[in-house]
Amino acid sequence: MSSSTPPTHDPKWRRLPEERPRQILEAAIAVFGEHGIAAAKLEEIAARAGVSKGTIYLYFPSKEDLFREVIRQVLVPRIAQVEHELTGGTAIEQIERYLRVHWHYFDRPEAASWLRLVLFELHKFPDLEQFYYDEVIALSNRVLGDVLRRGVASGELRQLDPAASVSLIKAVLLMHVIWMSSPAAKASARAPQHTIDGIVDFVLHALRPDAPAGVAAPVLP
Repeated sequence: MSSSTPPTHDPKWRRLPEERPRQILEAAIAVFGEHGIAAAKLEEIAARAGVSKGTIYLYFPSKEDLFREVIRQVLVPRIAQVEHELTGGTAIEQIERYLRVHWHYFDRPEAASWLRLVLFELHKFPDLEQFYYDEVIALSNRVLGDVLRRGVASGELRQLDPAASVSLIKAVLLMHVIWMSSPAAKASARAPQHTIDGIVDFVLHALRPDAPAGVAAPVLP
């Protein structure tokens, strides 16, 4: 038997056919994050998923199609989950939940690598970049922008430009994830819970209306 032939006793090779696409997608998001789109190899994705390279082609005709399905089936559902989490409560409460739910997803080993891919490599693939914007960024911007608009209309938030504020809030969150993954930051990194507490405090303080002259600002919990 060839050394490249997978051992039949490996349980990964006995998965039901309907389980394979999801396993491939989970392996793909890790490999894309680690190596980028151009350098990602289908052979490595197949090995991590416990399938043959040929099996990947049964479900995904190309590496680009696989990347699109990672977006559709992994990232877009996460945004839908965030939107579900924002149901009910005040604008301030919804923004805090938005930040904490996103931090939960970003507090994973592959998160910083995936963000670097999006920020620094995706532009080399214009079709994929546009697809990512349409399926992920535009949807995520709408979810947070709607909360900001409701908060401004109710007077709970100060007058602000929702589109600009969405970009600033996401920049604080996303770039912090990348910074905290750097060797310099890791040497003095705080616990993840303390980090997100600080981000929440900073963002909410920036969004609340200014206290009238002579009136003390509320103490944050």
